[in-house]
Amino acid sequence: MSILKKLNIVFSLVSILITIASSAQVQKEKAGADDNTFYKRPKLVVGVVVDQMRYDYLVRFNDKYVDGGFRRLLKDGFSFTNANYNYVPTYTACGHTCVYTGTTPSHNGIVSNDWFNRYTKSNTYCVSDTTVSSLGTTSISGKMSPVNLLTTTIGDELKLATNFRSKVLGIALKDRGSILTAGKGADAAYWHDPYSNNFVTSTYYMKALPTWVKDFNNRKVADSLLANPWTTLLPIEQYTESSPDDSPYEGIFKGETKPVFPHNLPALKTENSELIRDVPFGNTLTKEFVFSAIQAEKMGKGSETDFLAISFTSTDYVGHMFGVNAIETEDTYLRLDRDIADLLRFLDNYVGKDEYLLFLTADHGAVTNPVFNDDHRMTGEFFEGASVMDSLKSELKRVYGEGNFILSRSTQNIYLDRDLIASKKIKLEEIQNRIAAFISNFEGVSAAMTATELQKGIERTGVYEFMQNGFNPQRSADVIVQLQPGWISWSTKTGTTHGSAYRYDTHVPMIYFGKNVRSGNSATPVNITDIAPTISTFLNIEFPSGNTGVPLQDWLK
Repeated sequence: MSILKKLNIVFSLVSILITIASSAQVQKEKAGADDNTFYKRPKLVVGVVVDQMRYDYLVRFNDKYVDGGFRRLLKDGFSFTNANYNYVPTYTACGHTCVYTGTTPSHNGIVSNDWFNRYTKSNTYCVSDTTVSSLGTTSISGKMSPVNLLTTTIGDELKLATNFRSKVLGIALKDRGSILTAGKGADAAYWHDPYSNNFVTSTYYMKALPTWVKDFNNRKVADSLLANPWTTLLPIEQYTESSPDDSPYEGIFKGETKPVFPHNLPALKTENSELIRDVPFGNTLTKEFVFSAIQAEKMGKGSETDFLAISFTSTDYVGHMFGVNAIETEDTYLRLDRDIADLLRFLDNYVGKDEYLLFLTADHGAVTNPVFNDDHRMTGEFFEGASVMDSLKSELKRVYGEGNFILSRSTQNIYLDRDLIASKKIKLEEIQNRIAAFISNFEGVSAAMTATELQKGIERTGVYEFMQNGFNPQRSADVIVQLQPGWISWSTKTGTTHGSAYRYDTHVPMIYFGKNVRSGNSATPVNITDIAPTISTFLNIEFPSGNTGVPLQDWLK
């Protein structure tokens, strides 16, 4: 065979190999496009919000978590370790709404748990709705709906995408934790009524309470969970991540003299009407109701993707009472970890291991108790808001004369009587600026901004950016105040609270787990507003209508 023929054969073989390789690459790219651009929807999406869960609880208590709970989420899911809220105030209603709308209070309208309504001259609770009736209770606890929500949620967009064939539910002990997460188009939202000790809803969603909900309420699960004292899950000497049990920084239940274990729940029920919320077993009650809901509604069993929004609430009540360093708080998270493990096992068996998508986050964190900080030479104090407001009223009287210029106030929000101000021919901007300047002189105040200034839409950074993102011109106050790091205005000297623009309140878990999610983690800074567009991208649906976040698919798949 001549050299020329040999070369022709070689060239032919090379050409064939190149063609095969090119074809394989095309197929690979096509497959990649199928996998990454058009995800196959899971049968069920489960959103989990843990009320008042600081990010560091994932790390601090990790050695005591079981393999099937938070550890499983971290091992097999994808965790963003630097996820934060980007607005103030960091309250429950705002946080839950942000997660599911993909935007801040400036757009979704939920500027606080409640706010002063300038048109009715009265306070508005975030989910209160006098036009609906209670189902499952005779109390006003059921007169709730998402009427005040200004944008759609993930669930709403899923409803639209499937021509309303998908089923969307919200479940929590707190009404705002279930209603604002499920959205306006939800099939139902269920919450706990402390007066009847039942799960209830309103006529916004349905005409009558479903039989399965009545059956669950008749089981009196809450009573059985409170039938025994609250003792530590592990031997108490193993709670080395927490302060000693008898701590001066912790609150106490009515009927107790010290904040120590065991807490005699059967004896405490009479004097503490909402006791199931104040102990970790409220999370277990929520879990049991979730199991009943999934089975009764056959979620994940239909032809379209269903959506379930869950909020575990008791962590917030325990945190408020006992603080971030209490054994009670640690024990609550160890028990929640077991409840999360139960939830994952249930979903594995009922829906299928590879057929559901779950995400977990929190609505806000919490600050270390200022007395604790002071005793350990850390930064933080109590801000005496009442005395500051008294001084402010005297100043306004001195400058502008008689008149009740302040219609409503809290430490962080001052609403002015604009009609009175106009009648006195006082410029609104002038009095707003005077109040902001006056408040800024007090120790513990970091910033005070006026509504007029915030409405100018100037690009801001730091605390001022967070205040801008939390401002809605129709619902927010005339003057908004932010305290210094570690400072809080709190009615007791024990326990803790939240609401600031600082890391202890903004830094929370963000974990994705299940269908289409690879395992891993990233310290890349992300915002909680990114959750909604990320889940929407997995579902191949439109982002919620007010969305300002970005999808995080580059890391997840």
